[in-house]
Amino acid sequence: MQVHHLKPPDPERDDRRDHIANAVASVRLEGLEPTPAALAIFDRYESGEISMEQMGAEIRALHAREFGPIPVSGD
Repeated sequence: MQVHHLKPPDPERDDRRDHIANAVASVRLEGLEPTPAALAIFDRYESGEISMEQMGAEIRALHAREFGPIPVSGD
């Protein structure tokens, strides 16, 4: 008989996973796909390694490195 060890529910991780799923869905609605580097940042957020604020900062820095600054009207 095989015994399965189930992890206890982690509602905070579930919430973080939902945040990521919504972000990825939003990107895909725009016809884009997150890069492997962005997905790695999302994984770190989902695992609780970094906060939402840190994730946002890392994604913005990644975007700036990969695509340059975003022009804003009035600049």
